[in-house]
Amino acid sequence: MASAQSAVKKTSIKPMLRIFDKPPGITTHTSLSGDERRQVSIDPVDSFLGHLTSRSEIELWPVHRLDLGTTGVLLAADNAEEAAELSRTFESREVEKNYFFLTDREVSFSTAHTESHIDRQSGGKGSNFFSRPGTSEKPVNAITDFERIAGHESFSLWRARPLTGRPHQIRLHAESLGIPILGDGEHGGSPFPTICLHAAAIQFPWKGETITANAPSPRWFDDLTLLTGPFGFRLINWIASIERRERLERSLESLTVPTSETRRLIHTEGQDLRADRLGDLVQFHWYGDEFRPDDQQAIEELARLMGWSRWYIQHRSNRGKNPNDAQIVPSHEDLPVRWIAKEDSLSYTFRRDTGLSSGLFLDQRANRRWTLENAKDARVLNLFSYTGGFSLAAAKAGAAKVVSVDLSRNFLNWSKENFAANGLDVETDGSIFEFRSMEARDYLRWAKKKDLQFDLVICDPPSFGRSDAGVFRIEKELESLLEMCTDITAPGGLILFSTNYELFDSREFYARIEDFAHGAKRELRVVRTPSPDLDFEFPREFRAMKSVFLEVL
Repeated sequence: MASAQSAVKKTSIKPMLRIFDKPPGITTHTSLSGDERRQVSIDPVDSFLGHLTSRSEIELWPVHRLDLGTTGVLLAADNAEEAAELSRTFESREVEKNYFFLTDREVSFSTAHTESHIDRQSGGKGSNFFSRPGTSEKPVNAITDFERIAGHESFSLWRARPLTGRPHQIRLHAESLGIPILGDGEHGGSPFPTICLHAAAIQFPWKGETITANAPSPRWFDDLTLLTGPFGFRLINWIASIERRERLERSLESLTVPTSETRRLIHTEGQDLRADRLGDLVQFHWYGDEFRPDDQQAIEELARLMGWSRWYIQHRSNRGKNPNDAQIVPSHEDLPVRWIAKEDSLSYTFRRDTGLSSGLFLDQRANRRWTLENAKDARVLNLFSYTGGFSLAAAKAGAAKVVSVDLSRNFLNWSKENFAANGLDVETDGSIFEFRSMEARDYLRWAKKKDLQFDLVICDPPSFGRSDAGVFRIEKELESLLEMCTDITAPGGLILFSTNYELFDSREFYARIEDFAHGAKRELRVVRTPSPDLDFEFPREFRAMKSVFLEVL
């Protein structure tokens, strides 16, 4: 069995063969029709291999598939011919596969051999697969061997060796034996934060060599006592969230795609808990109404299990009435209050003494990356600029002009610190880098009067704000704010507009953007923004941050 600390291993891998560690909660490759793809164009990358392709620019072709909730070893190829040849190898039963799964059902046997015919119900869609005994008309097409490996209280760990490769094979056979997989509600399993089925290892002959690959097991597979610990399944849920992102990072690294040292670790699946990695510190956000001693103990145990020694908990107890009121619990008394960490190649200053945010909205990483790659020689305006993440990316790209606009002087000063951390002198280059302490709409009116024009306008407004100019609500101000942005965008220029307003679902947001573009005074074209990194939502999950380009024609 693979150790929880091992990585995806490759032995004598040919350049055309790729081995990945698939996270749960995402399809292997797209199964959407052309019409369905157009409908989800707001999420252009809807599969695991699609995301890896978008990040690495290496076209990946599936060799086999793993179910949505299954983790572990996944093979792909760089071209269709190689993928087809590998698929034939899989179909010839020359591939040895080892899966592990958990169940909470007790049985008297420790080994089993199961044969059946697996088929899809006539006219069925999705995962309507069923298993029945083989007959002359419907012969056996699915064979699996089972072996009990370990147990703790009512939980047991099993090895499954499928000798064939039918959809849902292990899940259906485990159900038929009375040991349904924990978390697999579709096939009789008890409720659990995730389906406990893991593709641990694959071995097969390939072009005169033996290829072996394995992927780390979930931590609670290696330590069954975690399943009955004092914090219940919520600790497992947090670990599963972190491991989901670890598997994604390992797969990107296997394609030599660098991953950022500032990433989300636990998102909405953590319920009251979020967690971010900010360099060598981990920031926990607790959103619950109360923060009890056992909540703190559970987070401390999570940090211990993950090997994190530098962390702090921020309890957002009163964010509705006083958003800057946050209780801080540090791991050590000498934990730094301010530090520097990198997102990709850029350095940012982080703080834990300035209210609820540490200094960078991590969900905008893909858009900042795009700005870094595309803003050379552009005149860039960054509205609601906060600590200047977009401004810094534009400046490092070699923009001809970068104007940062924010009502807070503190945030503008913080932006200047970020510039300095990256070797940019805002004083010497004052003609290029401009910082304006103004309400964004006031600046847009002023810029229009001055006939200023920008090639890229970045607008990431808050959902709600109050200033001398009045109350700002994005649901009411969306179209008027966009109209003001178009007034100062040069022909051929782009407006990058985004929002985290949670009462906009993605379809409603993009529908309003399209309606605005069709009715605007200037001719506009709606263009996709880059596919977001997956340390936040996976495809087809509710996405808090929505963004779009509007090209002024």
